[in-house]
Amino acid sequence: MNWRVMAASATGRSHLDLGLPCQDAHASALVGELLVAVLCDGAGSAAQSDAGARHVASSVAAAVAAAPTLGADPLALPVEALRPIIETAIAAAREQLAAQAAAQGLCLSDYACTLVGALADSRGGWFFHVGDGVAACVFNGDLPAALSLPANGEYANETFFVTGDNWREQLRLTRFAGAVAALVLMSDGVQPFAMARGGESLFDPFIAPVLRYLGGVDTAAGSQALHATLADPRTEAITGDDKTLLIALPV
Repeated sequence: MNWRVMAASATGRSHLDLGLPCQDAHASALVGELLVAVLCDGAGSAAQSDAGARHVASSVAAAVAAAPTLGADPLALPVEALRPIIETAIAAAREQLAAQAAAQGLCLSDYACTLVGALADSRGGWFFHVGDGVAACVFNGDLPAALSLPANGEYANETFFVTGDNWREQLRLTRFAGAVAALVLMSDGVQPFAMARGGESLFDPFIAPVLRYLGGVDTAAGSQALHATLADPRTEAITGDDKTLLIALPV
């Protein structure tokens, strides 16, 4: 069993108008039949959040995949064994960013970003999550999708960042099991059209056609199609935010 990982990011209209870069990033790594996928969304108010998102996504994906205690069966990995793996990976990324910030006369908070990730094989696995964004597993058969939903602060436009002092308390781990049809990671810019009203489930009229199309094309064509979808000017009537979508299909 292997995975086909298709992903794309599109800069939001609000960033294009201000001459700002896309502040989303994604990364993935394969270890045998295990997939580690990570998506990060940089804070719009943080000056180096695009660099923070890129570093955290790539660093955490690589560190989790290389963890010596990971094992080959994610469903057999208890939460008390998984949490130190994820925390160690995030802590290392934070330390590297802190050193970079100090060298440039900046603060760690200048690299603020959220994190949503998945560790899985074809039978299930775990979501790991700090802040907003959504992770979902679509199953074969009649099982409803498993979800890791956004965590926000006291106000709707607040969230939590891996660069924050309370990141350990905000790290959420969610186990899911079943015959995996697709893993889906999205930044909050995608949620308005990929999540149903109320934000508690995937919006099937969007997700189902995307999955059907991706099932019949190669990785490059799939990623190109995702980018075309996210960059479609019609999305700008829904959101001005950056948009990133990662979809992994077991094959």
